[in-house]
Amino acid sequence: MTKREILADGVLLLTALIWGSAFAVVKNTLDSFPPASIIAMRYTIAAAITGIVFRRRLKGLTRGDVMRGALVGLLLCTAYIVQTIGLQYTSAGKNAFLTTVYVLLVPFGCCVLFRQRLHKANFIAAALMLLGIGLLSLDGESGGLNAGDVLTLICGAFFAAHIIAVERCQRKTNAYALIVLQFAFSAVFAFLYALIFERDIPLQFNMGSVGGLLYLAVFSTTIAMSLQNIGQSMAPASHAAILLSLESVFGVLFSCLLLGEKLTAKMVLGFAVIFAALVVNEVKPHTNDR
Repeated sequence: MTKREILADGVLLLTALIWGSAFAVVKNTLDSFPPASIIAMRYTIAAAITGIVFRRRLKGLTRGDVMRGALVGLLLCTAYIVQTIGLQYTSAGKNAFLTTVYVLLVPFGCCVLFRQRLHKANFIAAALMLLGIGLLSLDGESGGLNAGDVLTLICGAFFAAHIIAVERCQRKTNAYALIVLQFAFSAVFAFLYALIFERDIPLQFNMGSVGGLLYLAVFSTTIAMSLQNIGQSMAPASHAAILLSLESVFGVLFSCLLLGEKLTAKMVLGFAVIFAALVVNEVKPHTNDR
C-alpha cells in the first residue's frame, strides 16, 4: 500500500470510529433532551463552526443554492430525528447496524430515479440484508424487531435519499457551501419540530448533557464529515463505503463498553450477515455503465 492509501484508510477509519461512538453518546443525551432539540442544538453549533471556516465559499450564493441547501437539510434533519426517536425504543447497537441500510438503498434509489444499472451484487446484498434483519427480529432475547428498529430502518431510507440529493445538488452548488447550508437548515427544521411537538418537554442542562452535545456537534458532525470528504478524495467510492460502514461495528462496540448493552448469539449472527450485505453491495465489477 502507498502512503496515500494508508492515509486514506486511516482517515476513513477514524471517521467511522467517531460516528460509531455517537450512537452511545446520543443514547445518553436522550436522558436530558428530546430528539429534535438534540438535532437543533447539534446542527446550530455545526453550522456556526462550518460557516466561519467556509465563509469565503458562501459568497455569491444564488436562490437555487439556498433551495438546494434547504432540500438536503430537510432530508438530513428528518433522517436524524427519526433515527433519534427510534433510539429511544431500541439499543444503540441495533440502531447502529440497522441505520446502515442506506448503503444498500442508494443504488436502488438511483436505479428508480435516474435509471442507473443495478448489478447482481445489489440483489444478493438485498437478500442478505433481509436475512440479517430477520435474525434480529426473531431474536426473542433482544426483544425482536420493535418500533425503534422499524423507525431506524425508515431513517436509513431518508439517509439514502439525502446521499442521493447531495450527489445531485453538488453538481450545481459548491460542496463546502452546501455543507453549511444543510447544517443551517437542519437546525431550523429541527427547531420548528421541537417548538410544535416538544415544547412541553423540559431541557436538562448539565455537564454531561452539554458535553454530549458538544461532542456530537464538533466531533461527530463538523470534524467527522470533514474527514469523510478528505478520505473520499483519496480513495475509490466503493472502498470508502466499506470502511465508513464500519461505524455500525464501532457502534455496537461502544454500546457494549459505555452502555453495558448485552449481545446474544443470534444478534451477533444478524449483525454479521448485515455487514456481509454491505460488503457484497459495494464489491461489484467495474463497468462503464451509467
